[in-house]
Amino acid sequence: MVQQLLRFGDCTLDIAARELRRGGERIELSPTVFDCIAYLIEHRGRAVGRDELVAAVWARTSISDTMLGKAILAARRALGDDAERQALLRTVPRFGYHFVGTVEAAIATADQPATQPVLAEAVPMAASAQQKADLRGAAAGTAEPVAENPLPGAAATRPPPSGSGLDGIRPRRPGYLGWLGAVLLVLAAVFFAARQWPGVYGPPAATPNATALVVAATPLPGDSCAILPAEIAADASDSWLRLGVMDLMATRLRMAGLPVLSSDSVVRLAPEGSTAEAAAASLRRAAEVQHLIQPALRRSGSHWIARAELSAADGSRRVVQAEADNPIAAANAVADQLLGLLGRRVEQATQVANLSLAELLQRVDAARLSDQMDQARALMASASAAQQREPELRLRQIQLDLRAGDLAAARRGSESLLADVPAETDPVMHGRALESDCVALSRAGDMAPALLACNGAIELLQSRNQPLALGRAYNHRGIIHARELRRELALVDFSHARVVLGTVGDPLLLAMVDGNESAFAMEQGRPAEALPGLLRAGQQFQRFGMRSEFAVAVVNQVEAQLALLQPLQALQASEQNWAQRQQLADPALRQRLAYERAEALAANGRLAEARSLFGEVLHGADAADTPLEQALARAGLARLELRAGQANSALLLAQQAQAALLPLELARQRAQAWLAQVQALLQLQRTAEAEEQAQALRRWAATAKPEAAVLAELAAAAVATARGQDENAGAAFAEARKRADGQSRPDIQAQAAAVYATDLLARGDLRAAAEPVGLLARHAETDFDAAVLQWRLYLGLGQHEAAAAAQLRLRRLAGERPLPELAVPGGIAAAPPAARAGRP
Repeated sequence: MVQQLLRFGDCTLDIAARELRRGGERIELSPTVFDCIAYLIEHRGRAVGRDELVAAVWARTSISDTMLGKAILAARRALGDDAERQALLRTVPRFGYHFVGTVEAAIATADQPATQPVLAEAVPMAASAQQKADLRGAAAGTAEPVAENPLPGAAATRPPPSGSGLDGIRPRRPGYLGWLGAVLLVLAAVFFAARQWPGVYGPPAATPNATALVVAATPLPGDSCAILPAEIAADASDSWLRLGVMDLMATRLRMAGLPVLSSDSVVRLAPEGSTAEAAAASLRRAAEVQHLIQPALRRSGSHWIARAELSAADGSRRVVQAEADNPIAAANAVADQLLGLLGRRVEQATQVANLSLAELLQRVDAARLSDQMDQARALMASASAAQQREPELRLRQIQLDLRAGDLAAARRGSESLLADVPAETDPVMHGRALESDCVALSRAGDMAPALLACNGAIELLQSRNQPLALGRAYNHRGIIHARELRRELALVDFSHARVVLGTVGDPLLLAMVDGNESAFAMEQGRPAEALPGLLRAGQQFQRFGMRSEFAVAVVNQVEAQLALLQPLQALQASEQNWAQRQQLADPALRQRLAYERAEALAANGRLAEARSLFGEVLHGADAADTPLEQALARAGLARLELRAGQANSALLLAQQAQAALLPLELARQRAQAWLAQVQALLQLQRTAEAEEQAQALRRWAATAKPEAAVLAELAAAAVATARGQDENAGAAFAEARKRADGQSRPDIQAQAAAVYATDLLARGDLRAAAEPVGLLARHAETDFDAAVLQWRLYLGLGQHEAAAAAQLRLRRLAGERPLPELAVPGGIAAAPPAARAGRP
């Protein structure tokens, strides 16, 4: 069995065996202390917050400081560290803890010593929160303790305790997790479901002492393989063997524990018509696999001859061959020989118990891989009554229903299969069926039963050598937590999914998890955390030709870079697939690309193009089917009109946008539109109405996302300023900035500082204005509004040389935006018509 040992100082940690050794001696640890150590080491690239650690280890929203302190003290003692030196485990004041030791990873097997250590980039997760409590109860703050489970990721599948909050979970609209993340999450659910086509034969017996799946330290394991579509020399009726044999051999090698690139990924990189040389080059560029396998099959009279060429990364080649009276048996014989070449023990030649069923399943898989869904359905419909009762074929039917969006049929199929195949008789099939049920339920918005189905799937699959199914289950559960806005639990599950899927060596699967985690970070207002993962995921989606997934990644990239006040990078990101947008099937996705590009154009001062694109979203061919995108475009136009001093049109657009942006996940966008409405009313000197709207915004924001509260305070400050209530205005500005400083979005922080600075400059309070303008200085090289305020301050202070340099920056950044000295001749420029209305 493959194991990963993590070494630091004189310690060695084996997460799979749940064992810590120091100086060669085994250290006895309580489960929670072990989990603390393992979780902090796994996340050693960053500091771990106290709440995150508590959620991951204790499965609670909080514990006493004494309990946490005792666990950290015991962890330090076990590592030979202490609170004074903090050589390995450092306390981050008022935040949490950070493992700062240098960690090396070594791979070992049951019959081989550990290899030379390499620096570890990814290590297995510690046991998660789901290991210890009913998660729904934990999320509600009423988790009940359960017996410790030595299997990482195990989840309780008993019915929820009374008062756990399970029945009270309200389903959220599945298509709009702030749109920034929801589309990617939904696409991921569909994508992972579509890949859930199991092998023909059952899994090998689990290793007796196996407790968890582990992953190598490199992005793709050293023995990773990819199998090309087979070259077939036979009748046209045997064309299904091209992909059928490829998938059969991939499944056989994967069941023996080898990381094999998924058949879906191979088909994307080696479409029909590709030469073997072109396909091999494409695979090596995209996946960096160590072994490429080119199978071939030809009919010879009544027999079949199968052949496979194994090409290693160093250029060496080896060939195996076998003959049998049917193609399935011949391909299996070659697969067994390949396992021998790759150092995997083959106890006995693979036997095909039911050849006709095996061939039928491979034909169905081949049709699915070539995207011939009607043919796949026809093949299953032509099966005999006995074959249609087979669990493998029934599971494929469920997956076809999921892919077609027929959730009711998928649910009926999964319920029937779960009833007929209990976990006691076939835990793997039952676990895979539960995973399918989880997908159907979550896509239908039934979050509570979907979570229970995922819990059950993970419990059954975690120690049975099913990395694809287990990784998908973790990913699905992470999606459920994300849609229910349970951040820590979602991140734990996405991390588990990444670790487990890392054993498969499929970069596309890992990219999908990257995209999910990053999209959720965006929705949670953490663009700096999200951007690296979005870039990685986008590159893989583009490389594999996944247009929709790449488009969603681009949308999120643009949004992240605008939130980070990087307008030029945002515009460059929006150009990545702009020319291909009409090839996208989803009108909402086409509209969102247009909307985000319009925002990027506006942020770069290209106002005419931005207006044109906003207008296209409102009145183009896709407008009728995309009301939320239309509302976002109206909000964008309102901001432009407000900046141009067109208060009447800005007011109408902002009112329409604010009334339509109702989903709670769009709270920030709605609050921006509401703030623009207040600002427009003030420009029109309709102060009483502005005050009424500001009060309504404040009441609503108290129940919405944190960013909305910042914007509500800015609206209140604007009204108080207009009424001459300086004390009230100052208090609202202070509250807005306090709340903004608690956010991780530079655009929100800059908006609060800019509105405050504009007010101070208008009053002539240069000394006080220096502080918020100074905070904005870091963005003055890229952000026009920050540069304007810096120029105005220097001019007011009589620092003409600095003002001249700032004016040069303004000219570079302005684009079509009027320069302030032209708008207001001489002196300290008065407040612009709309002081940083912000992005809707």
